[in-house]
Amino acid sequence: MSDPLLDFKKSINNLRNSLNSIISKKLNLRKQKSSRLFDFRQNKEDYIRASLSNSVKELKSSAWALSGIYNINNSNEQNIIKILELVIKTEKKYEMSNFEDMVSCIDNITEITALLKSRAVKEDELNFDIPSLPSEIEPDVMADIRELKRCFNAKCYRSSTILCGRILETALHRKYFEATNKDILETSPGIGLGNLIAKLNNKVEFEPGIKDQIHLINKVRISSVHKKKEVFFPTRQQAYAIILYTLDILKKLFKQ
Repeated sequence: MSDPLLDFKKSINNLRNSLNSIISKKLNLRKQKSSRLFDFRQNKEDYIRASLSNSVKELKSSAWALSGIYNINNSNEQNIIKILELVIKTEKKYEMSNFEDMVSCIDNITEITALLKSRAVKEDELNFDIPSLPSEIEPDVMADIRELKRCFNAKCYRSSTILCGRILETALHRKYFEATNKDILETSPGIGLGNLIAKLNNKVEFEPGIKDQIHLINKVRISSVHKKKEVFFPTRQQAYAIILYTLDILKKLFKQ
């Protein structure tokens, strides 16, 4: 069994090397057309661009796999959440061709990764910590979390992801009611997570990174539910990471 922490460290180094190459060559992500049938320089530049793209994907994939060492100790839990947030930020900077900021993100990821403890977690050791919840939504959320556990243990990872979206919707509906004293389900019964966050923007002060977490879960949920060219089927590590994100958001939304 491979070590998820070692794999993640390798992906960090690969991305750093790819970034150094593209920065030193002063390249951007846009491919340049060449009039030559075979242009060695152009091919080399395209290779560097492809290498960076693959390295970003590798970093994201190996970050998901860190869920395997999530509950070794309390510090791992919070540090992996921070790493996942930084990986999302890194991907955004890549899409914007903001390579200097990517370097800064990688430095931060490297610093936090050094604090992680490694030991592969067996499947029967997985445990979901349940945050404190308002009494008004606790029965519904707890029912969903119990169902979530059953789905995850039965290896129904797509169903697990969909339930995470439902749990978030319940929590955000409650936050909206607490902020406005209005039940948004009465006025907008079909409102989605994205629109709900937009409505909450000026009414609730979110902790840094929480909106990115919610958008990520919503994106994965949509890919899992709605028909597209390729329906997203989460791996065990991806599903577990989404669960960690969801429970972390609940803790932040309803912290005492």
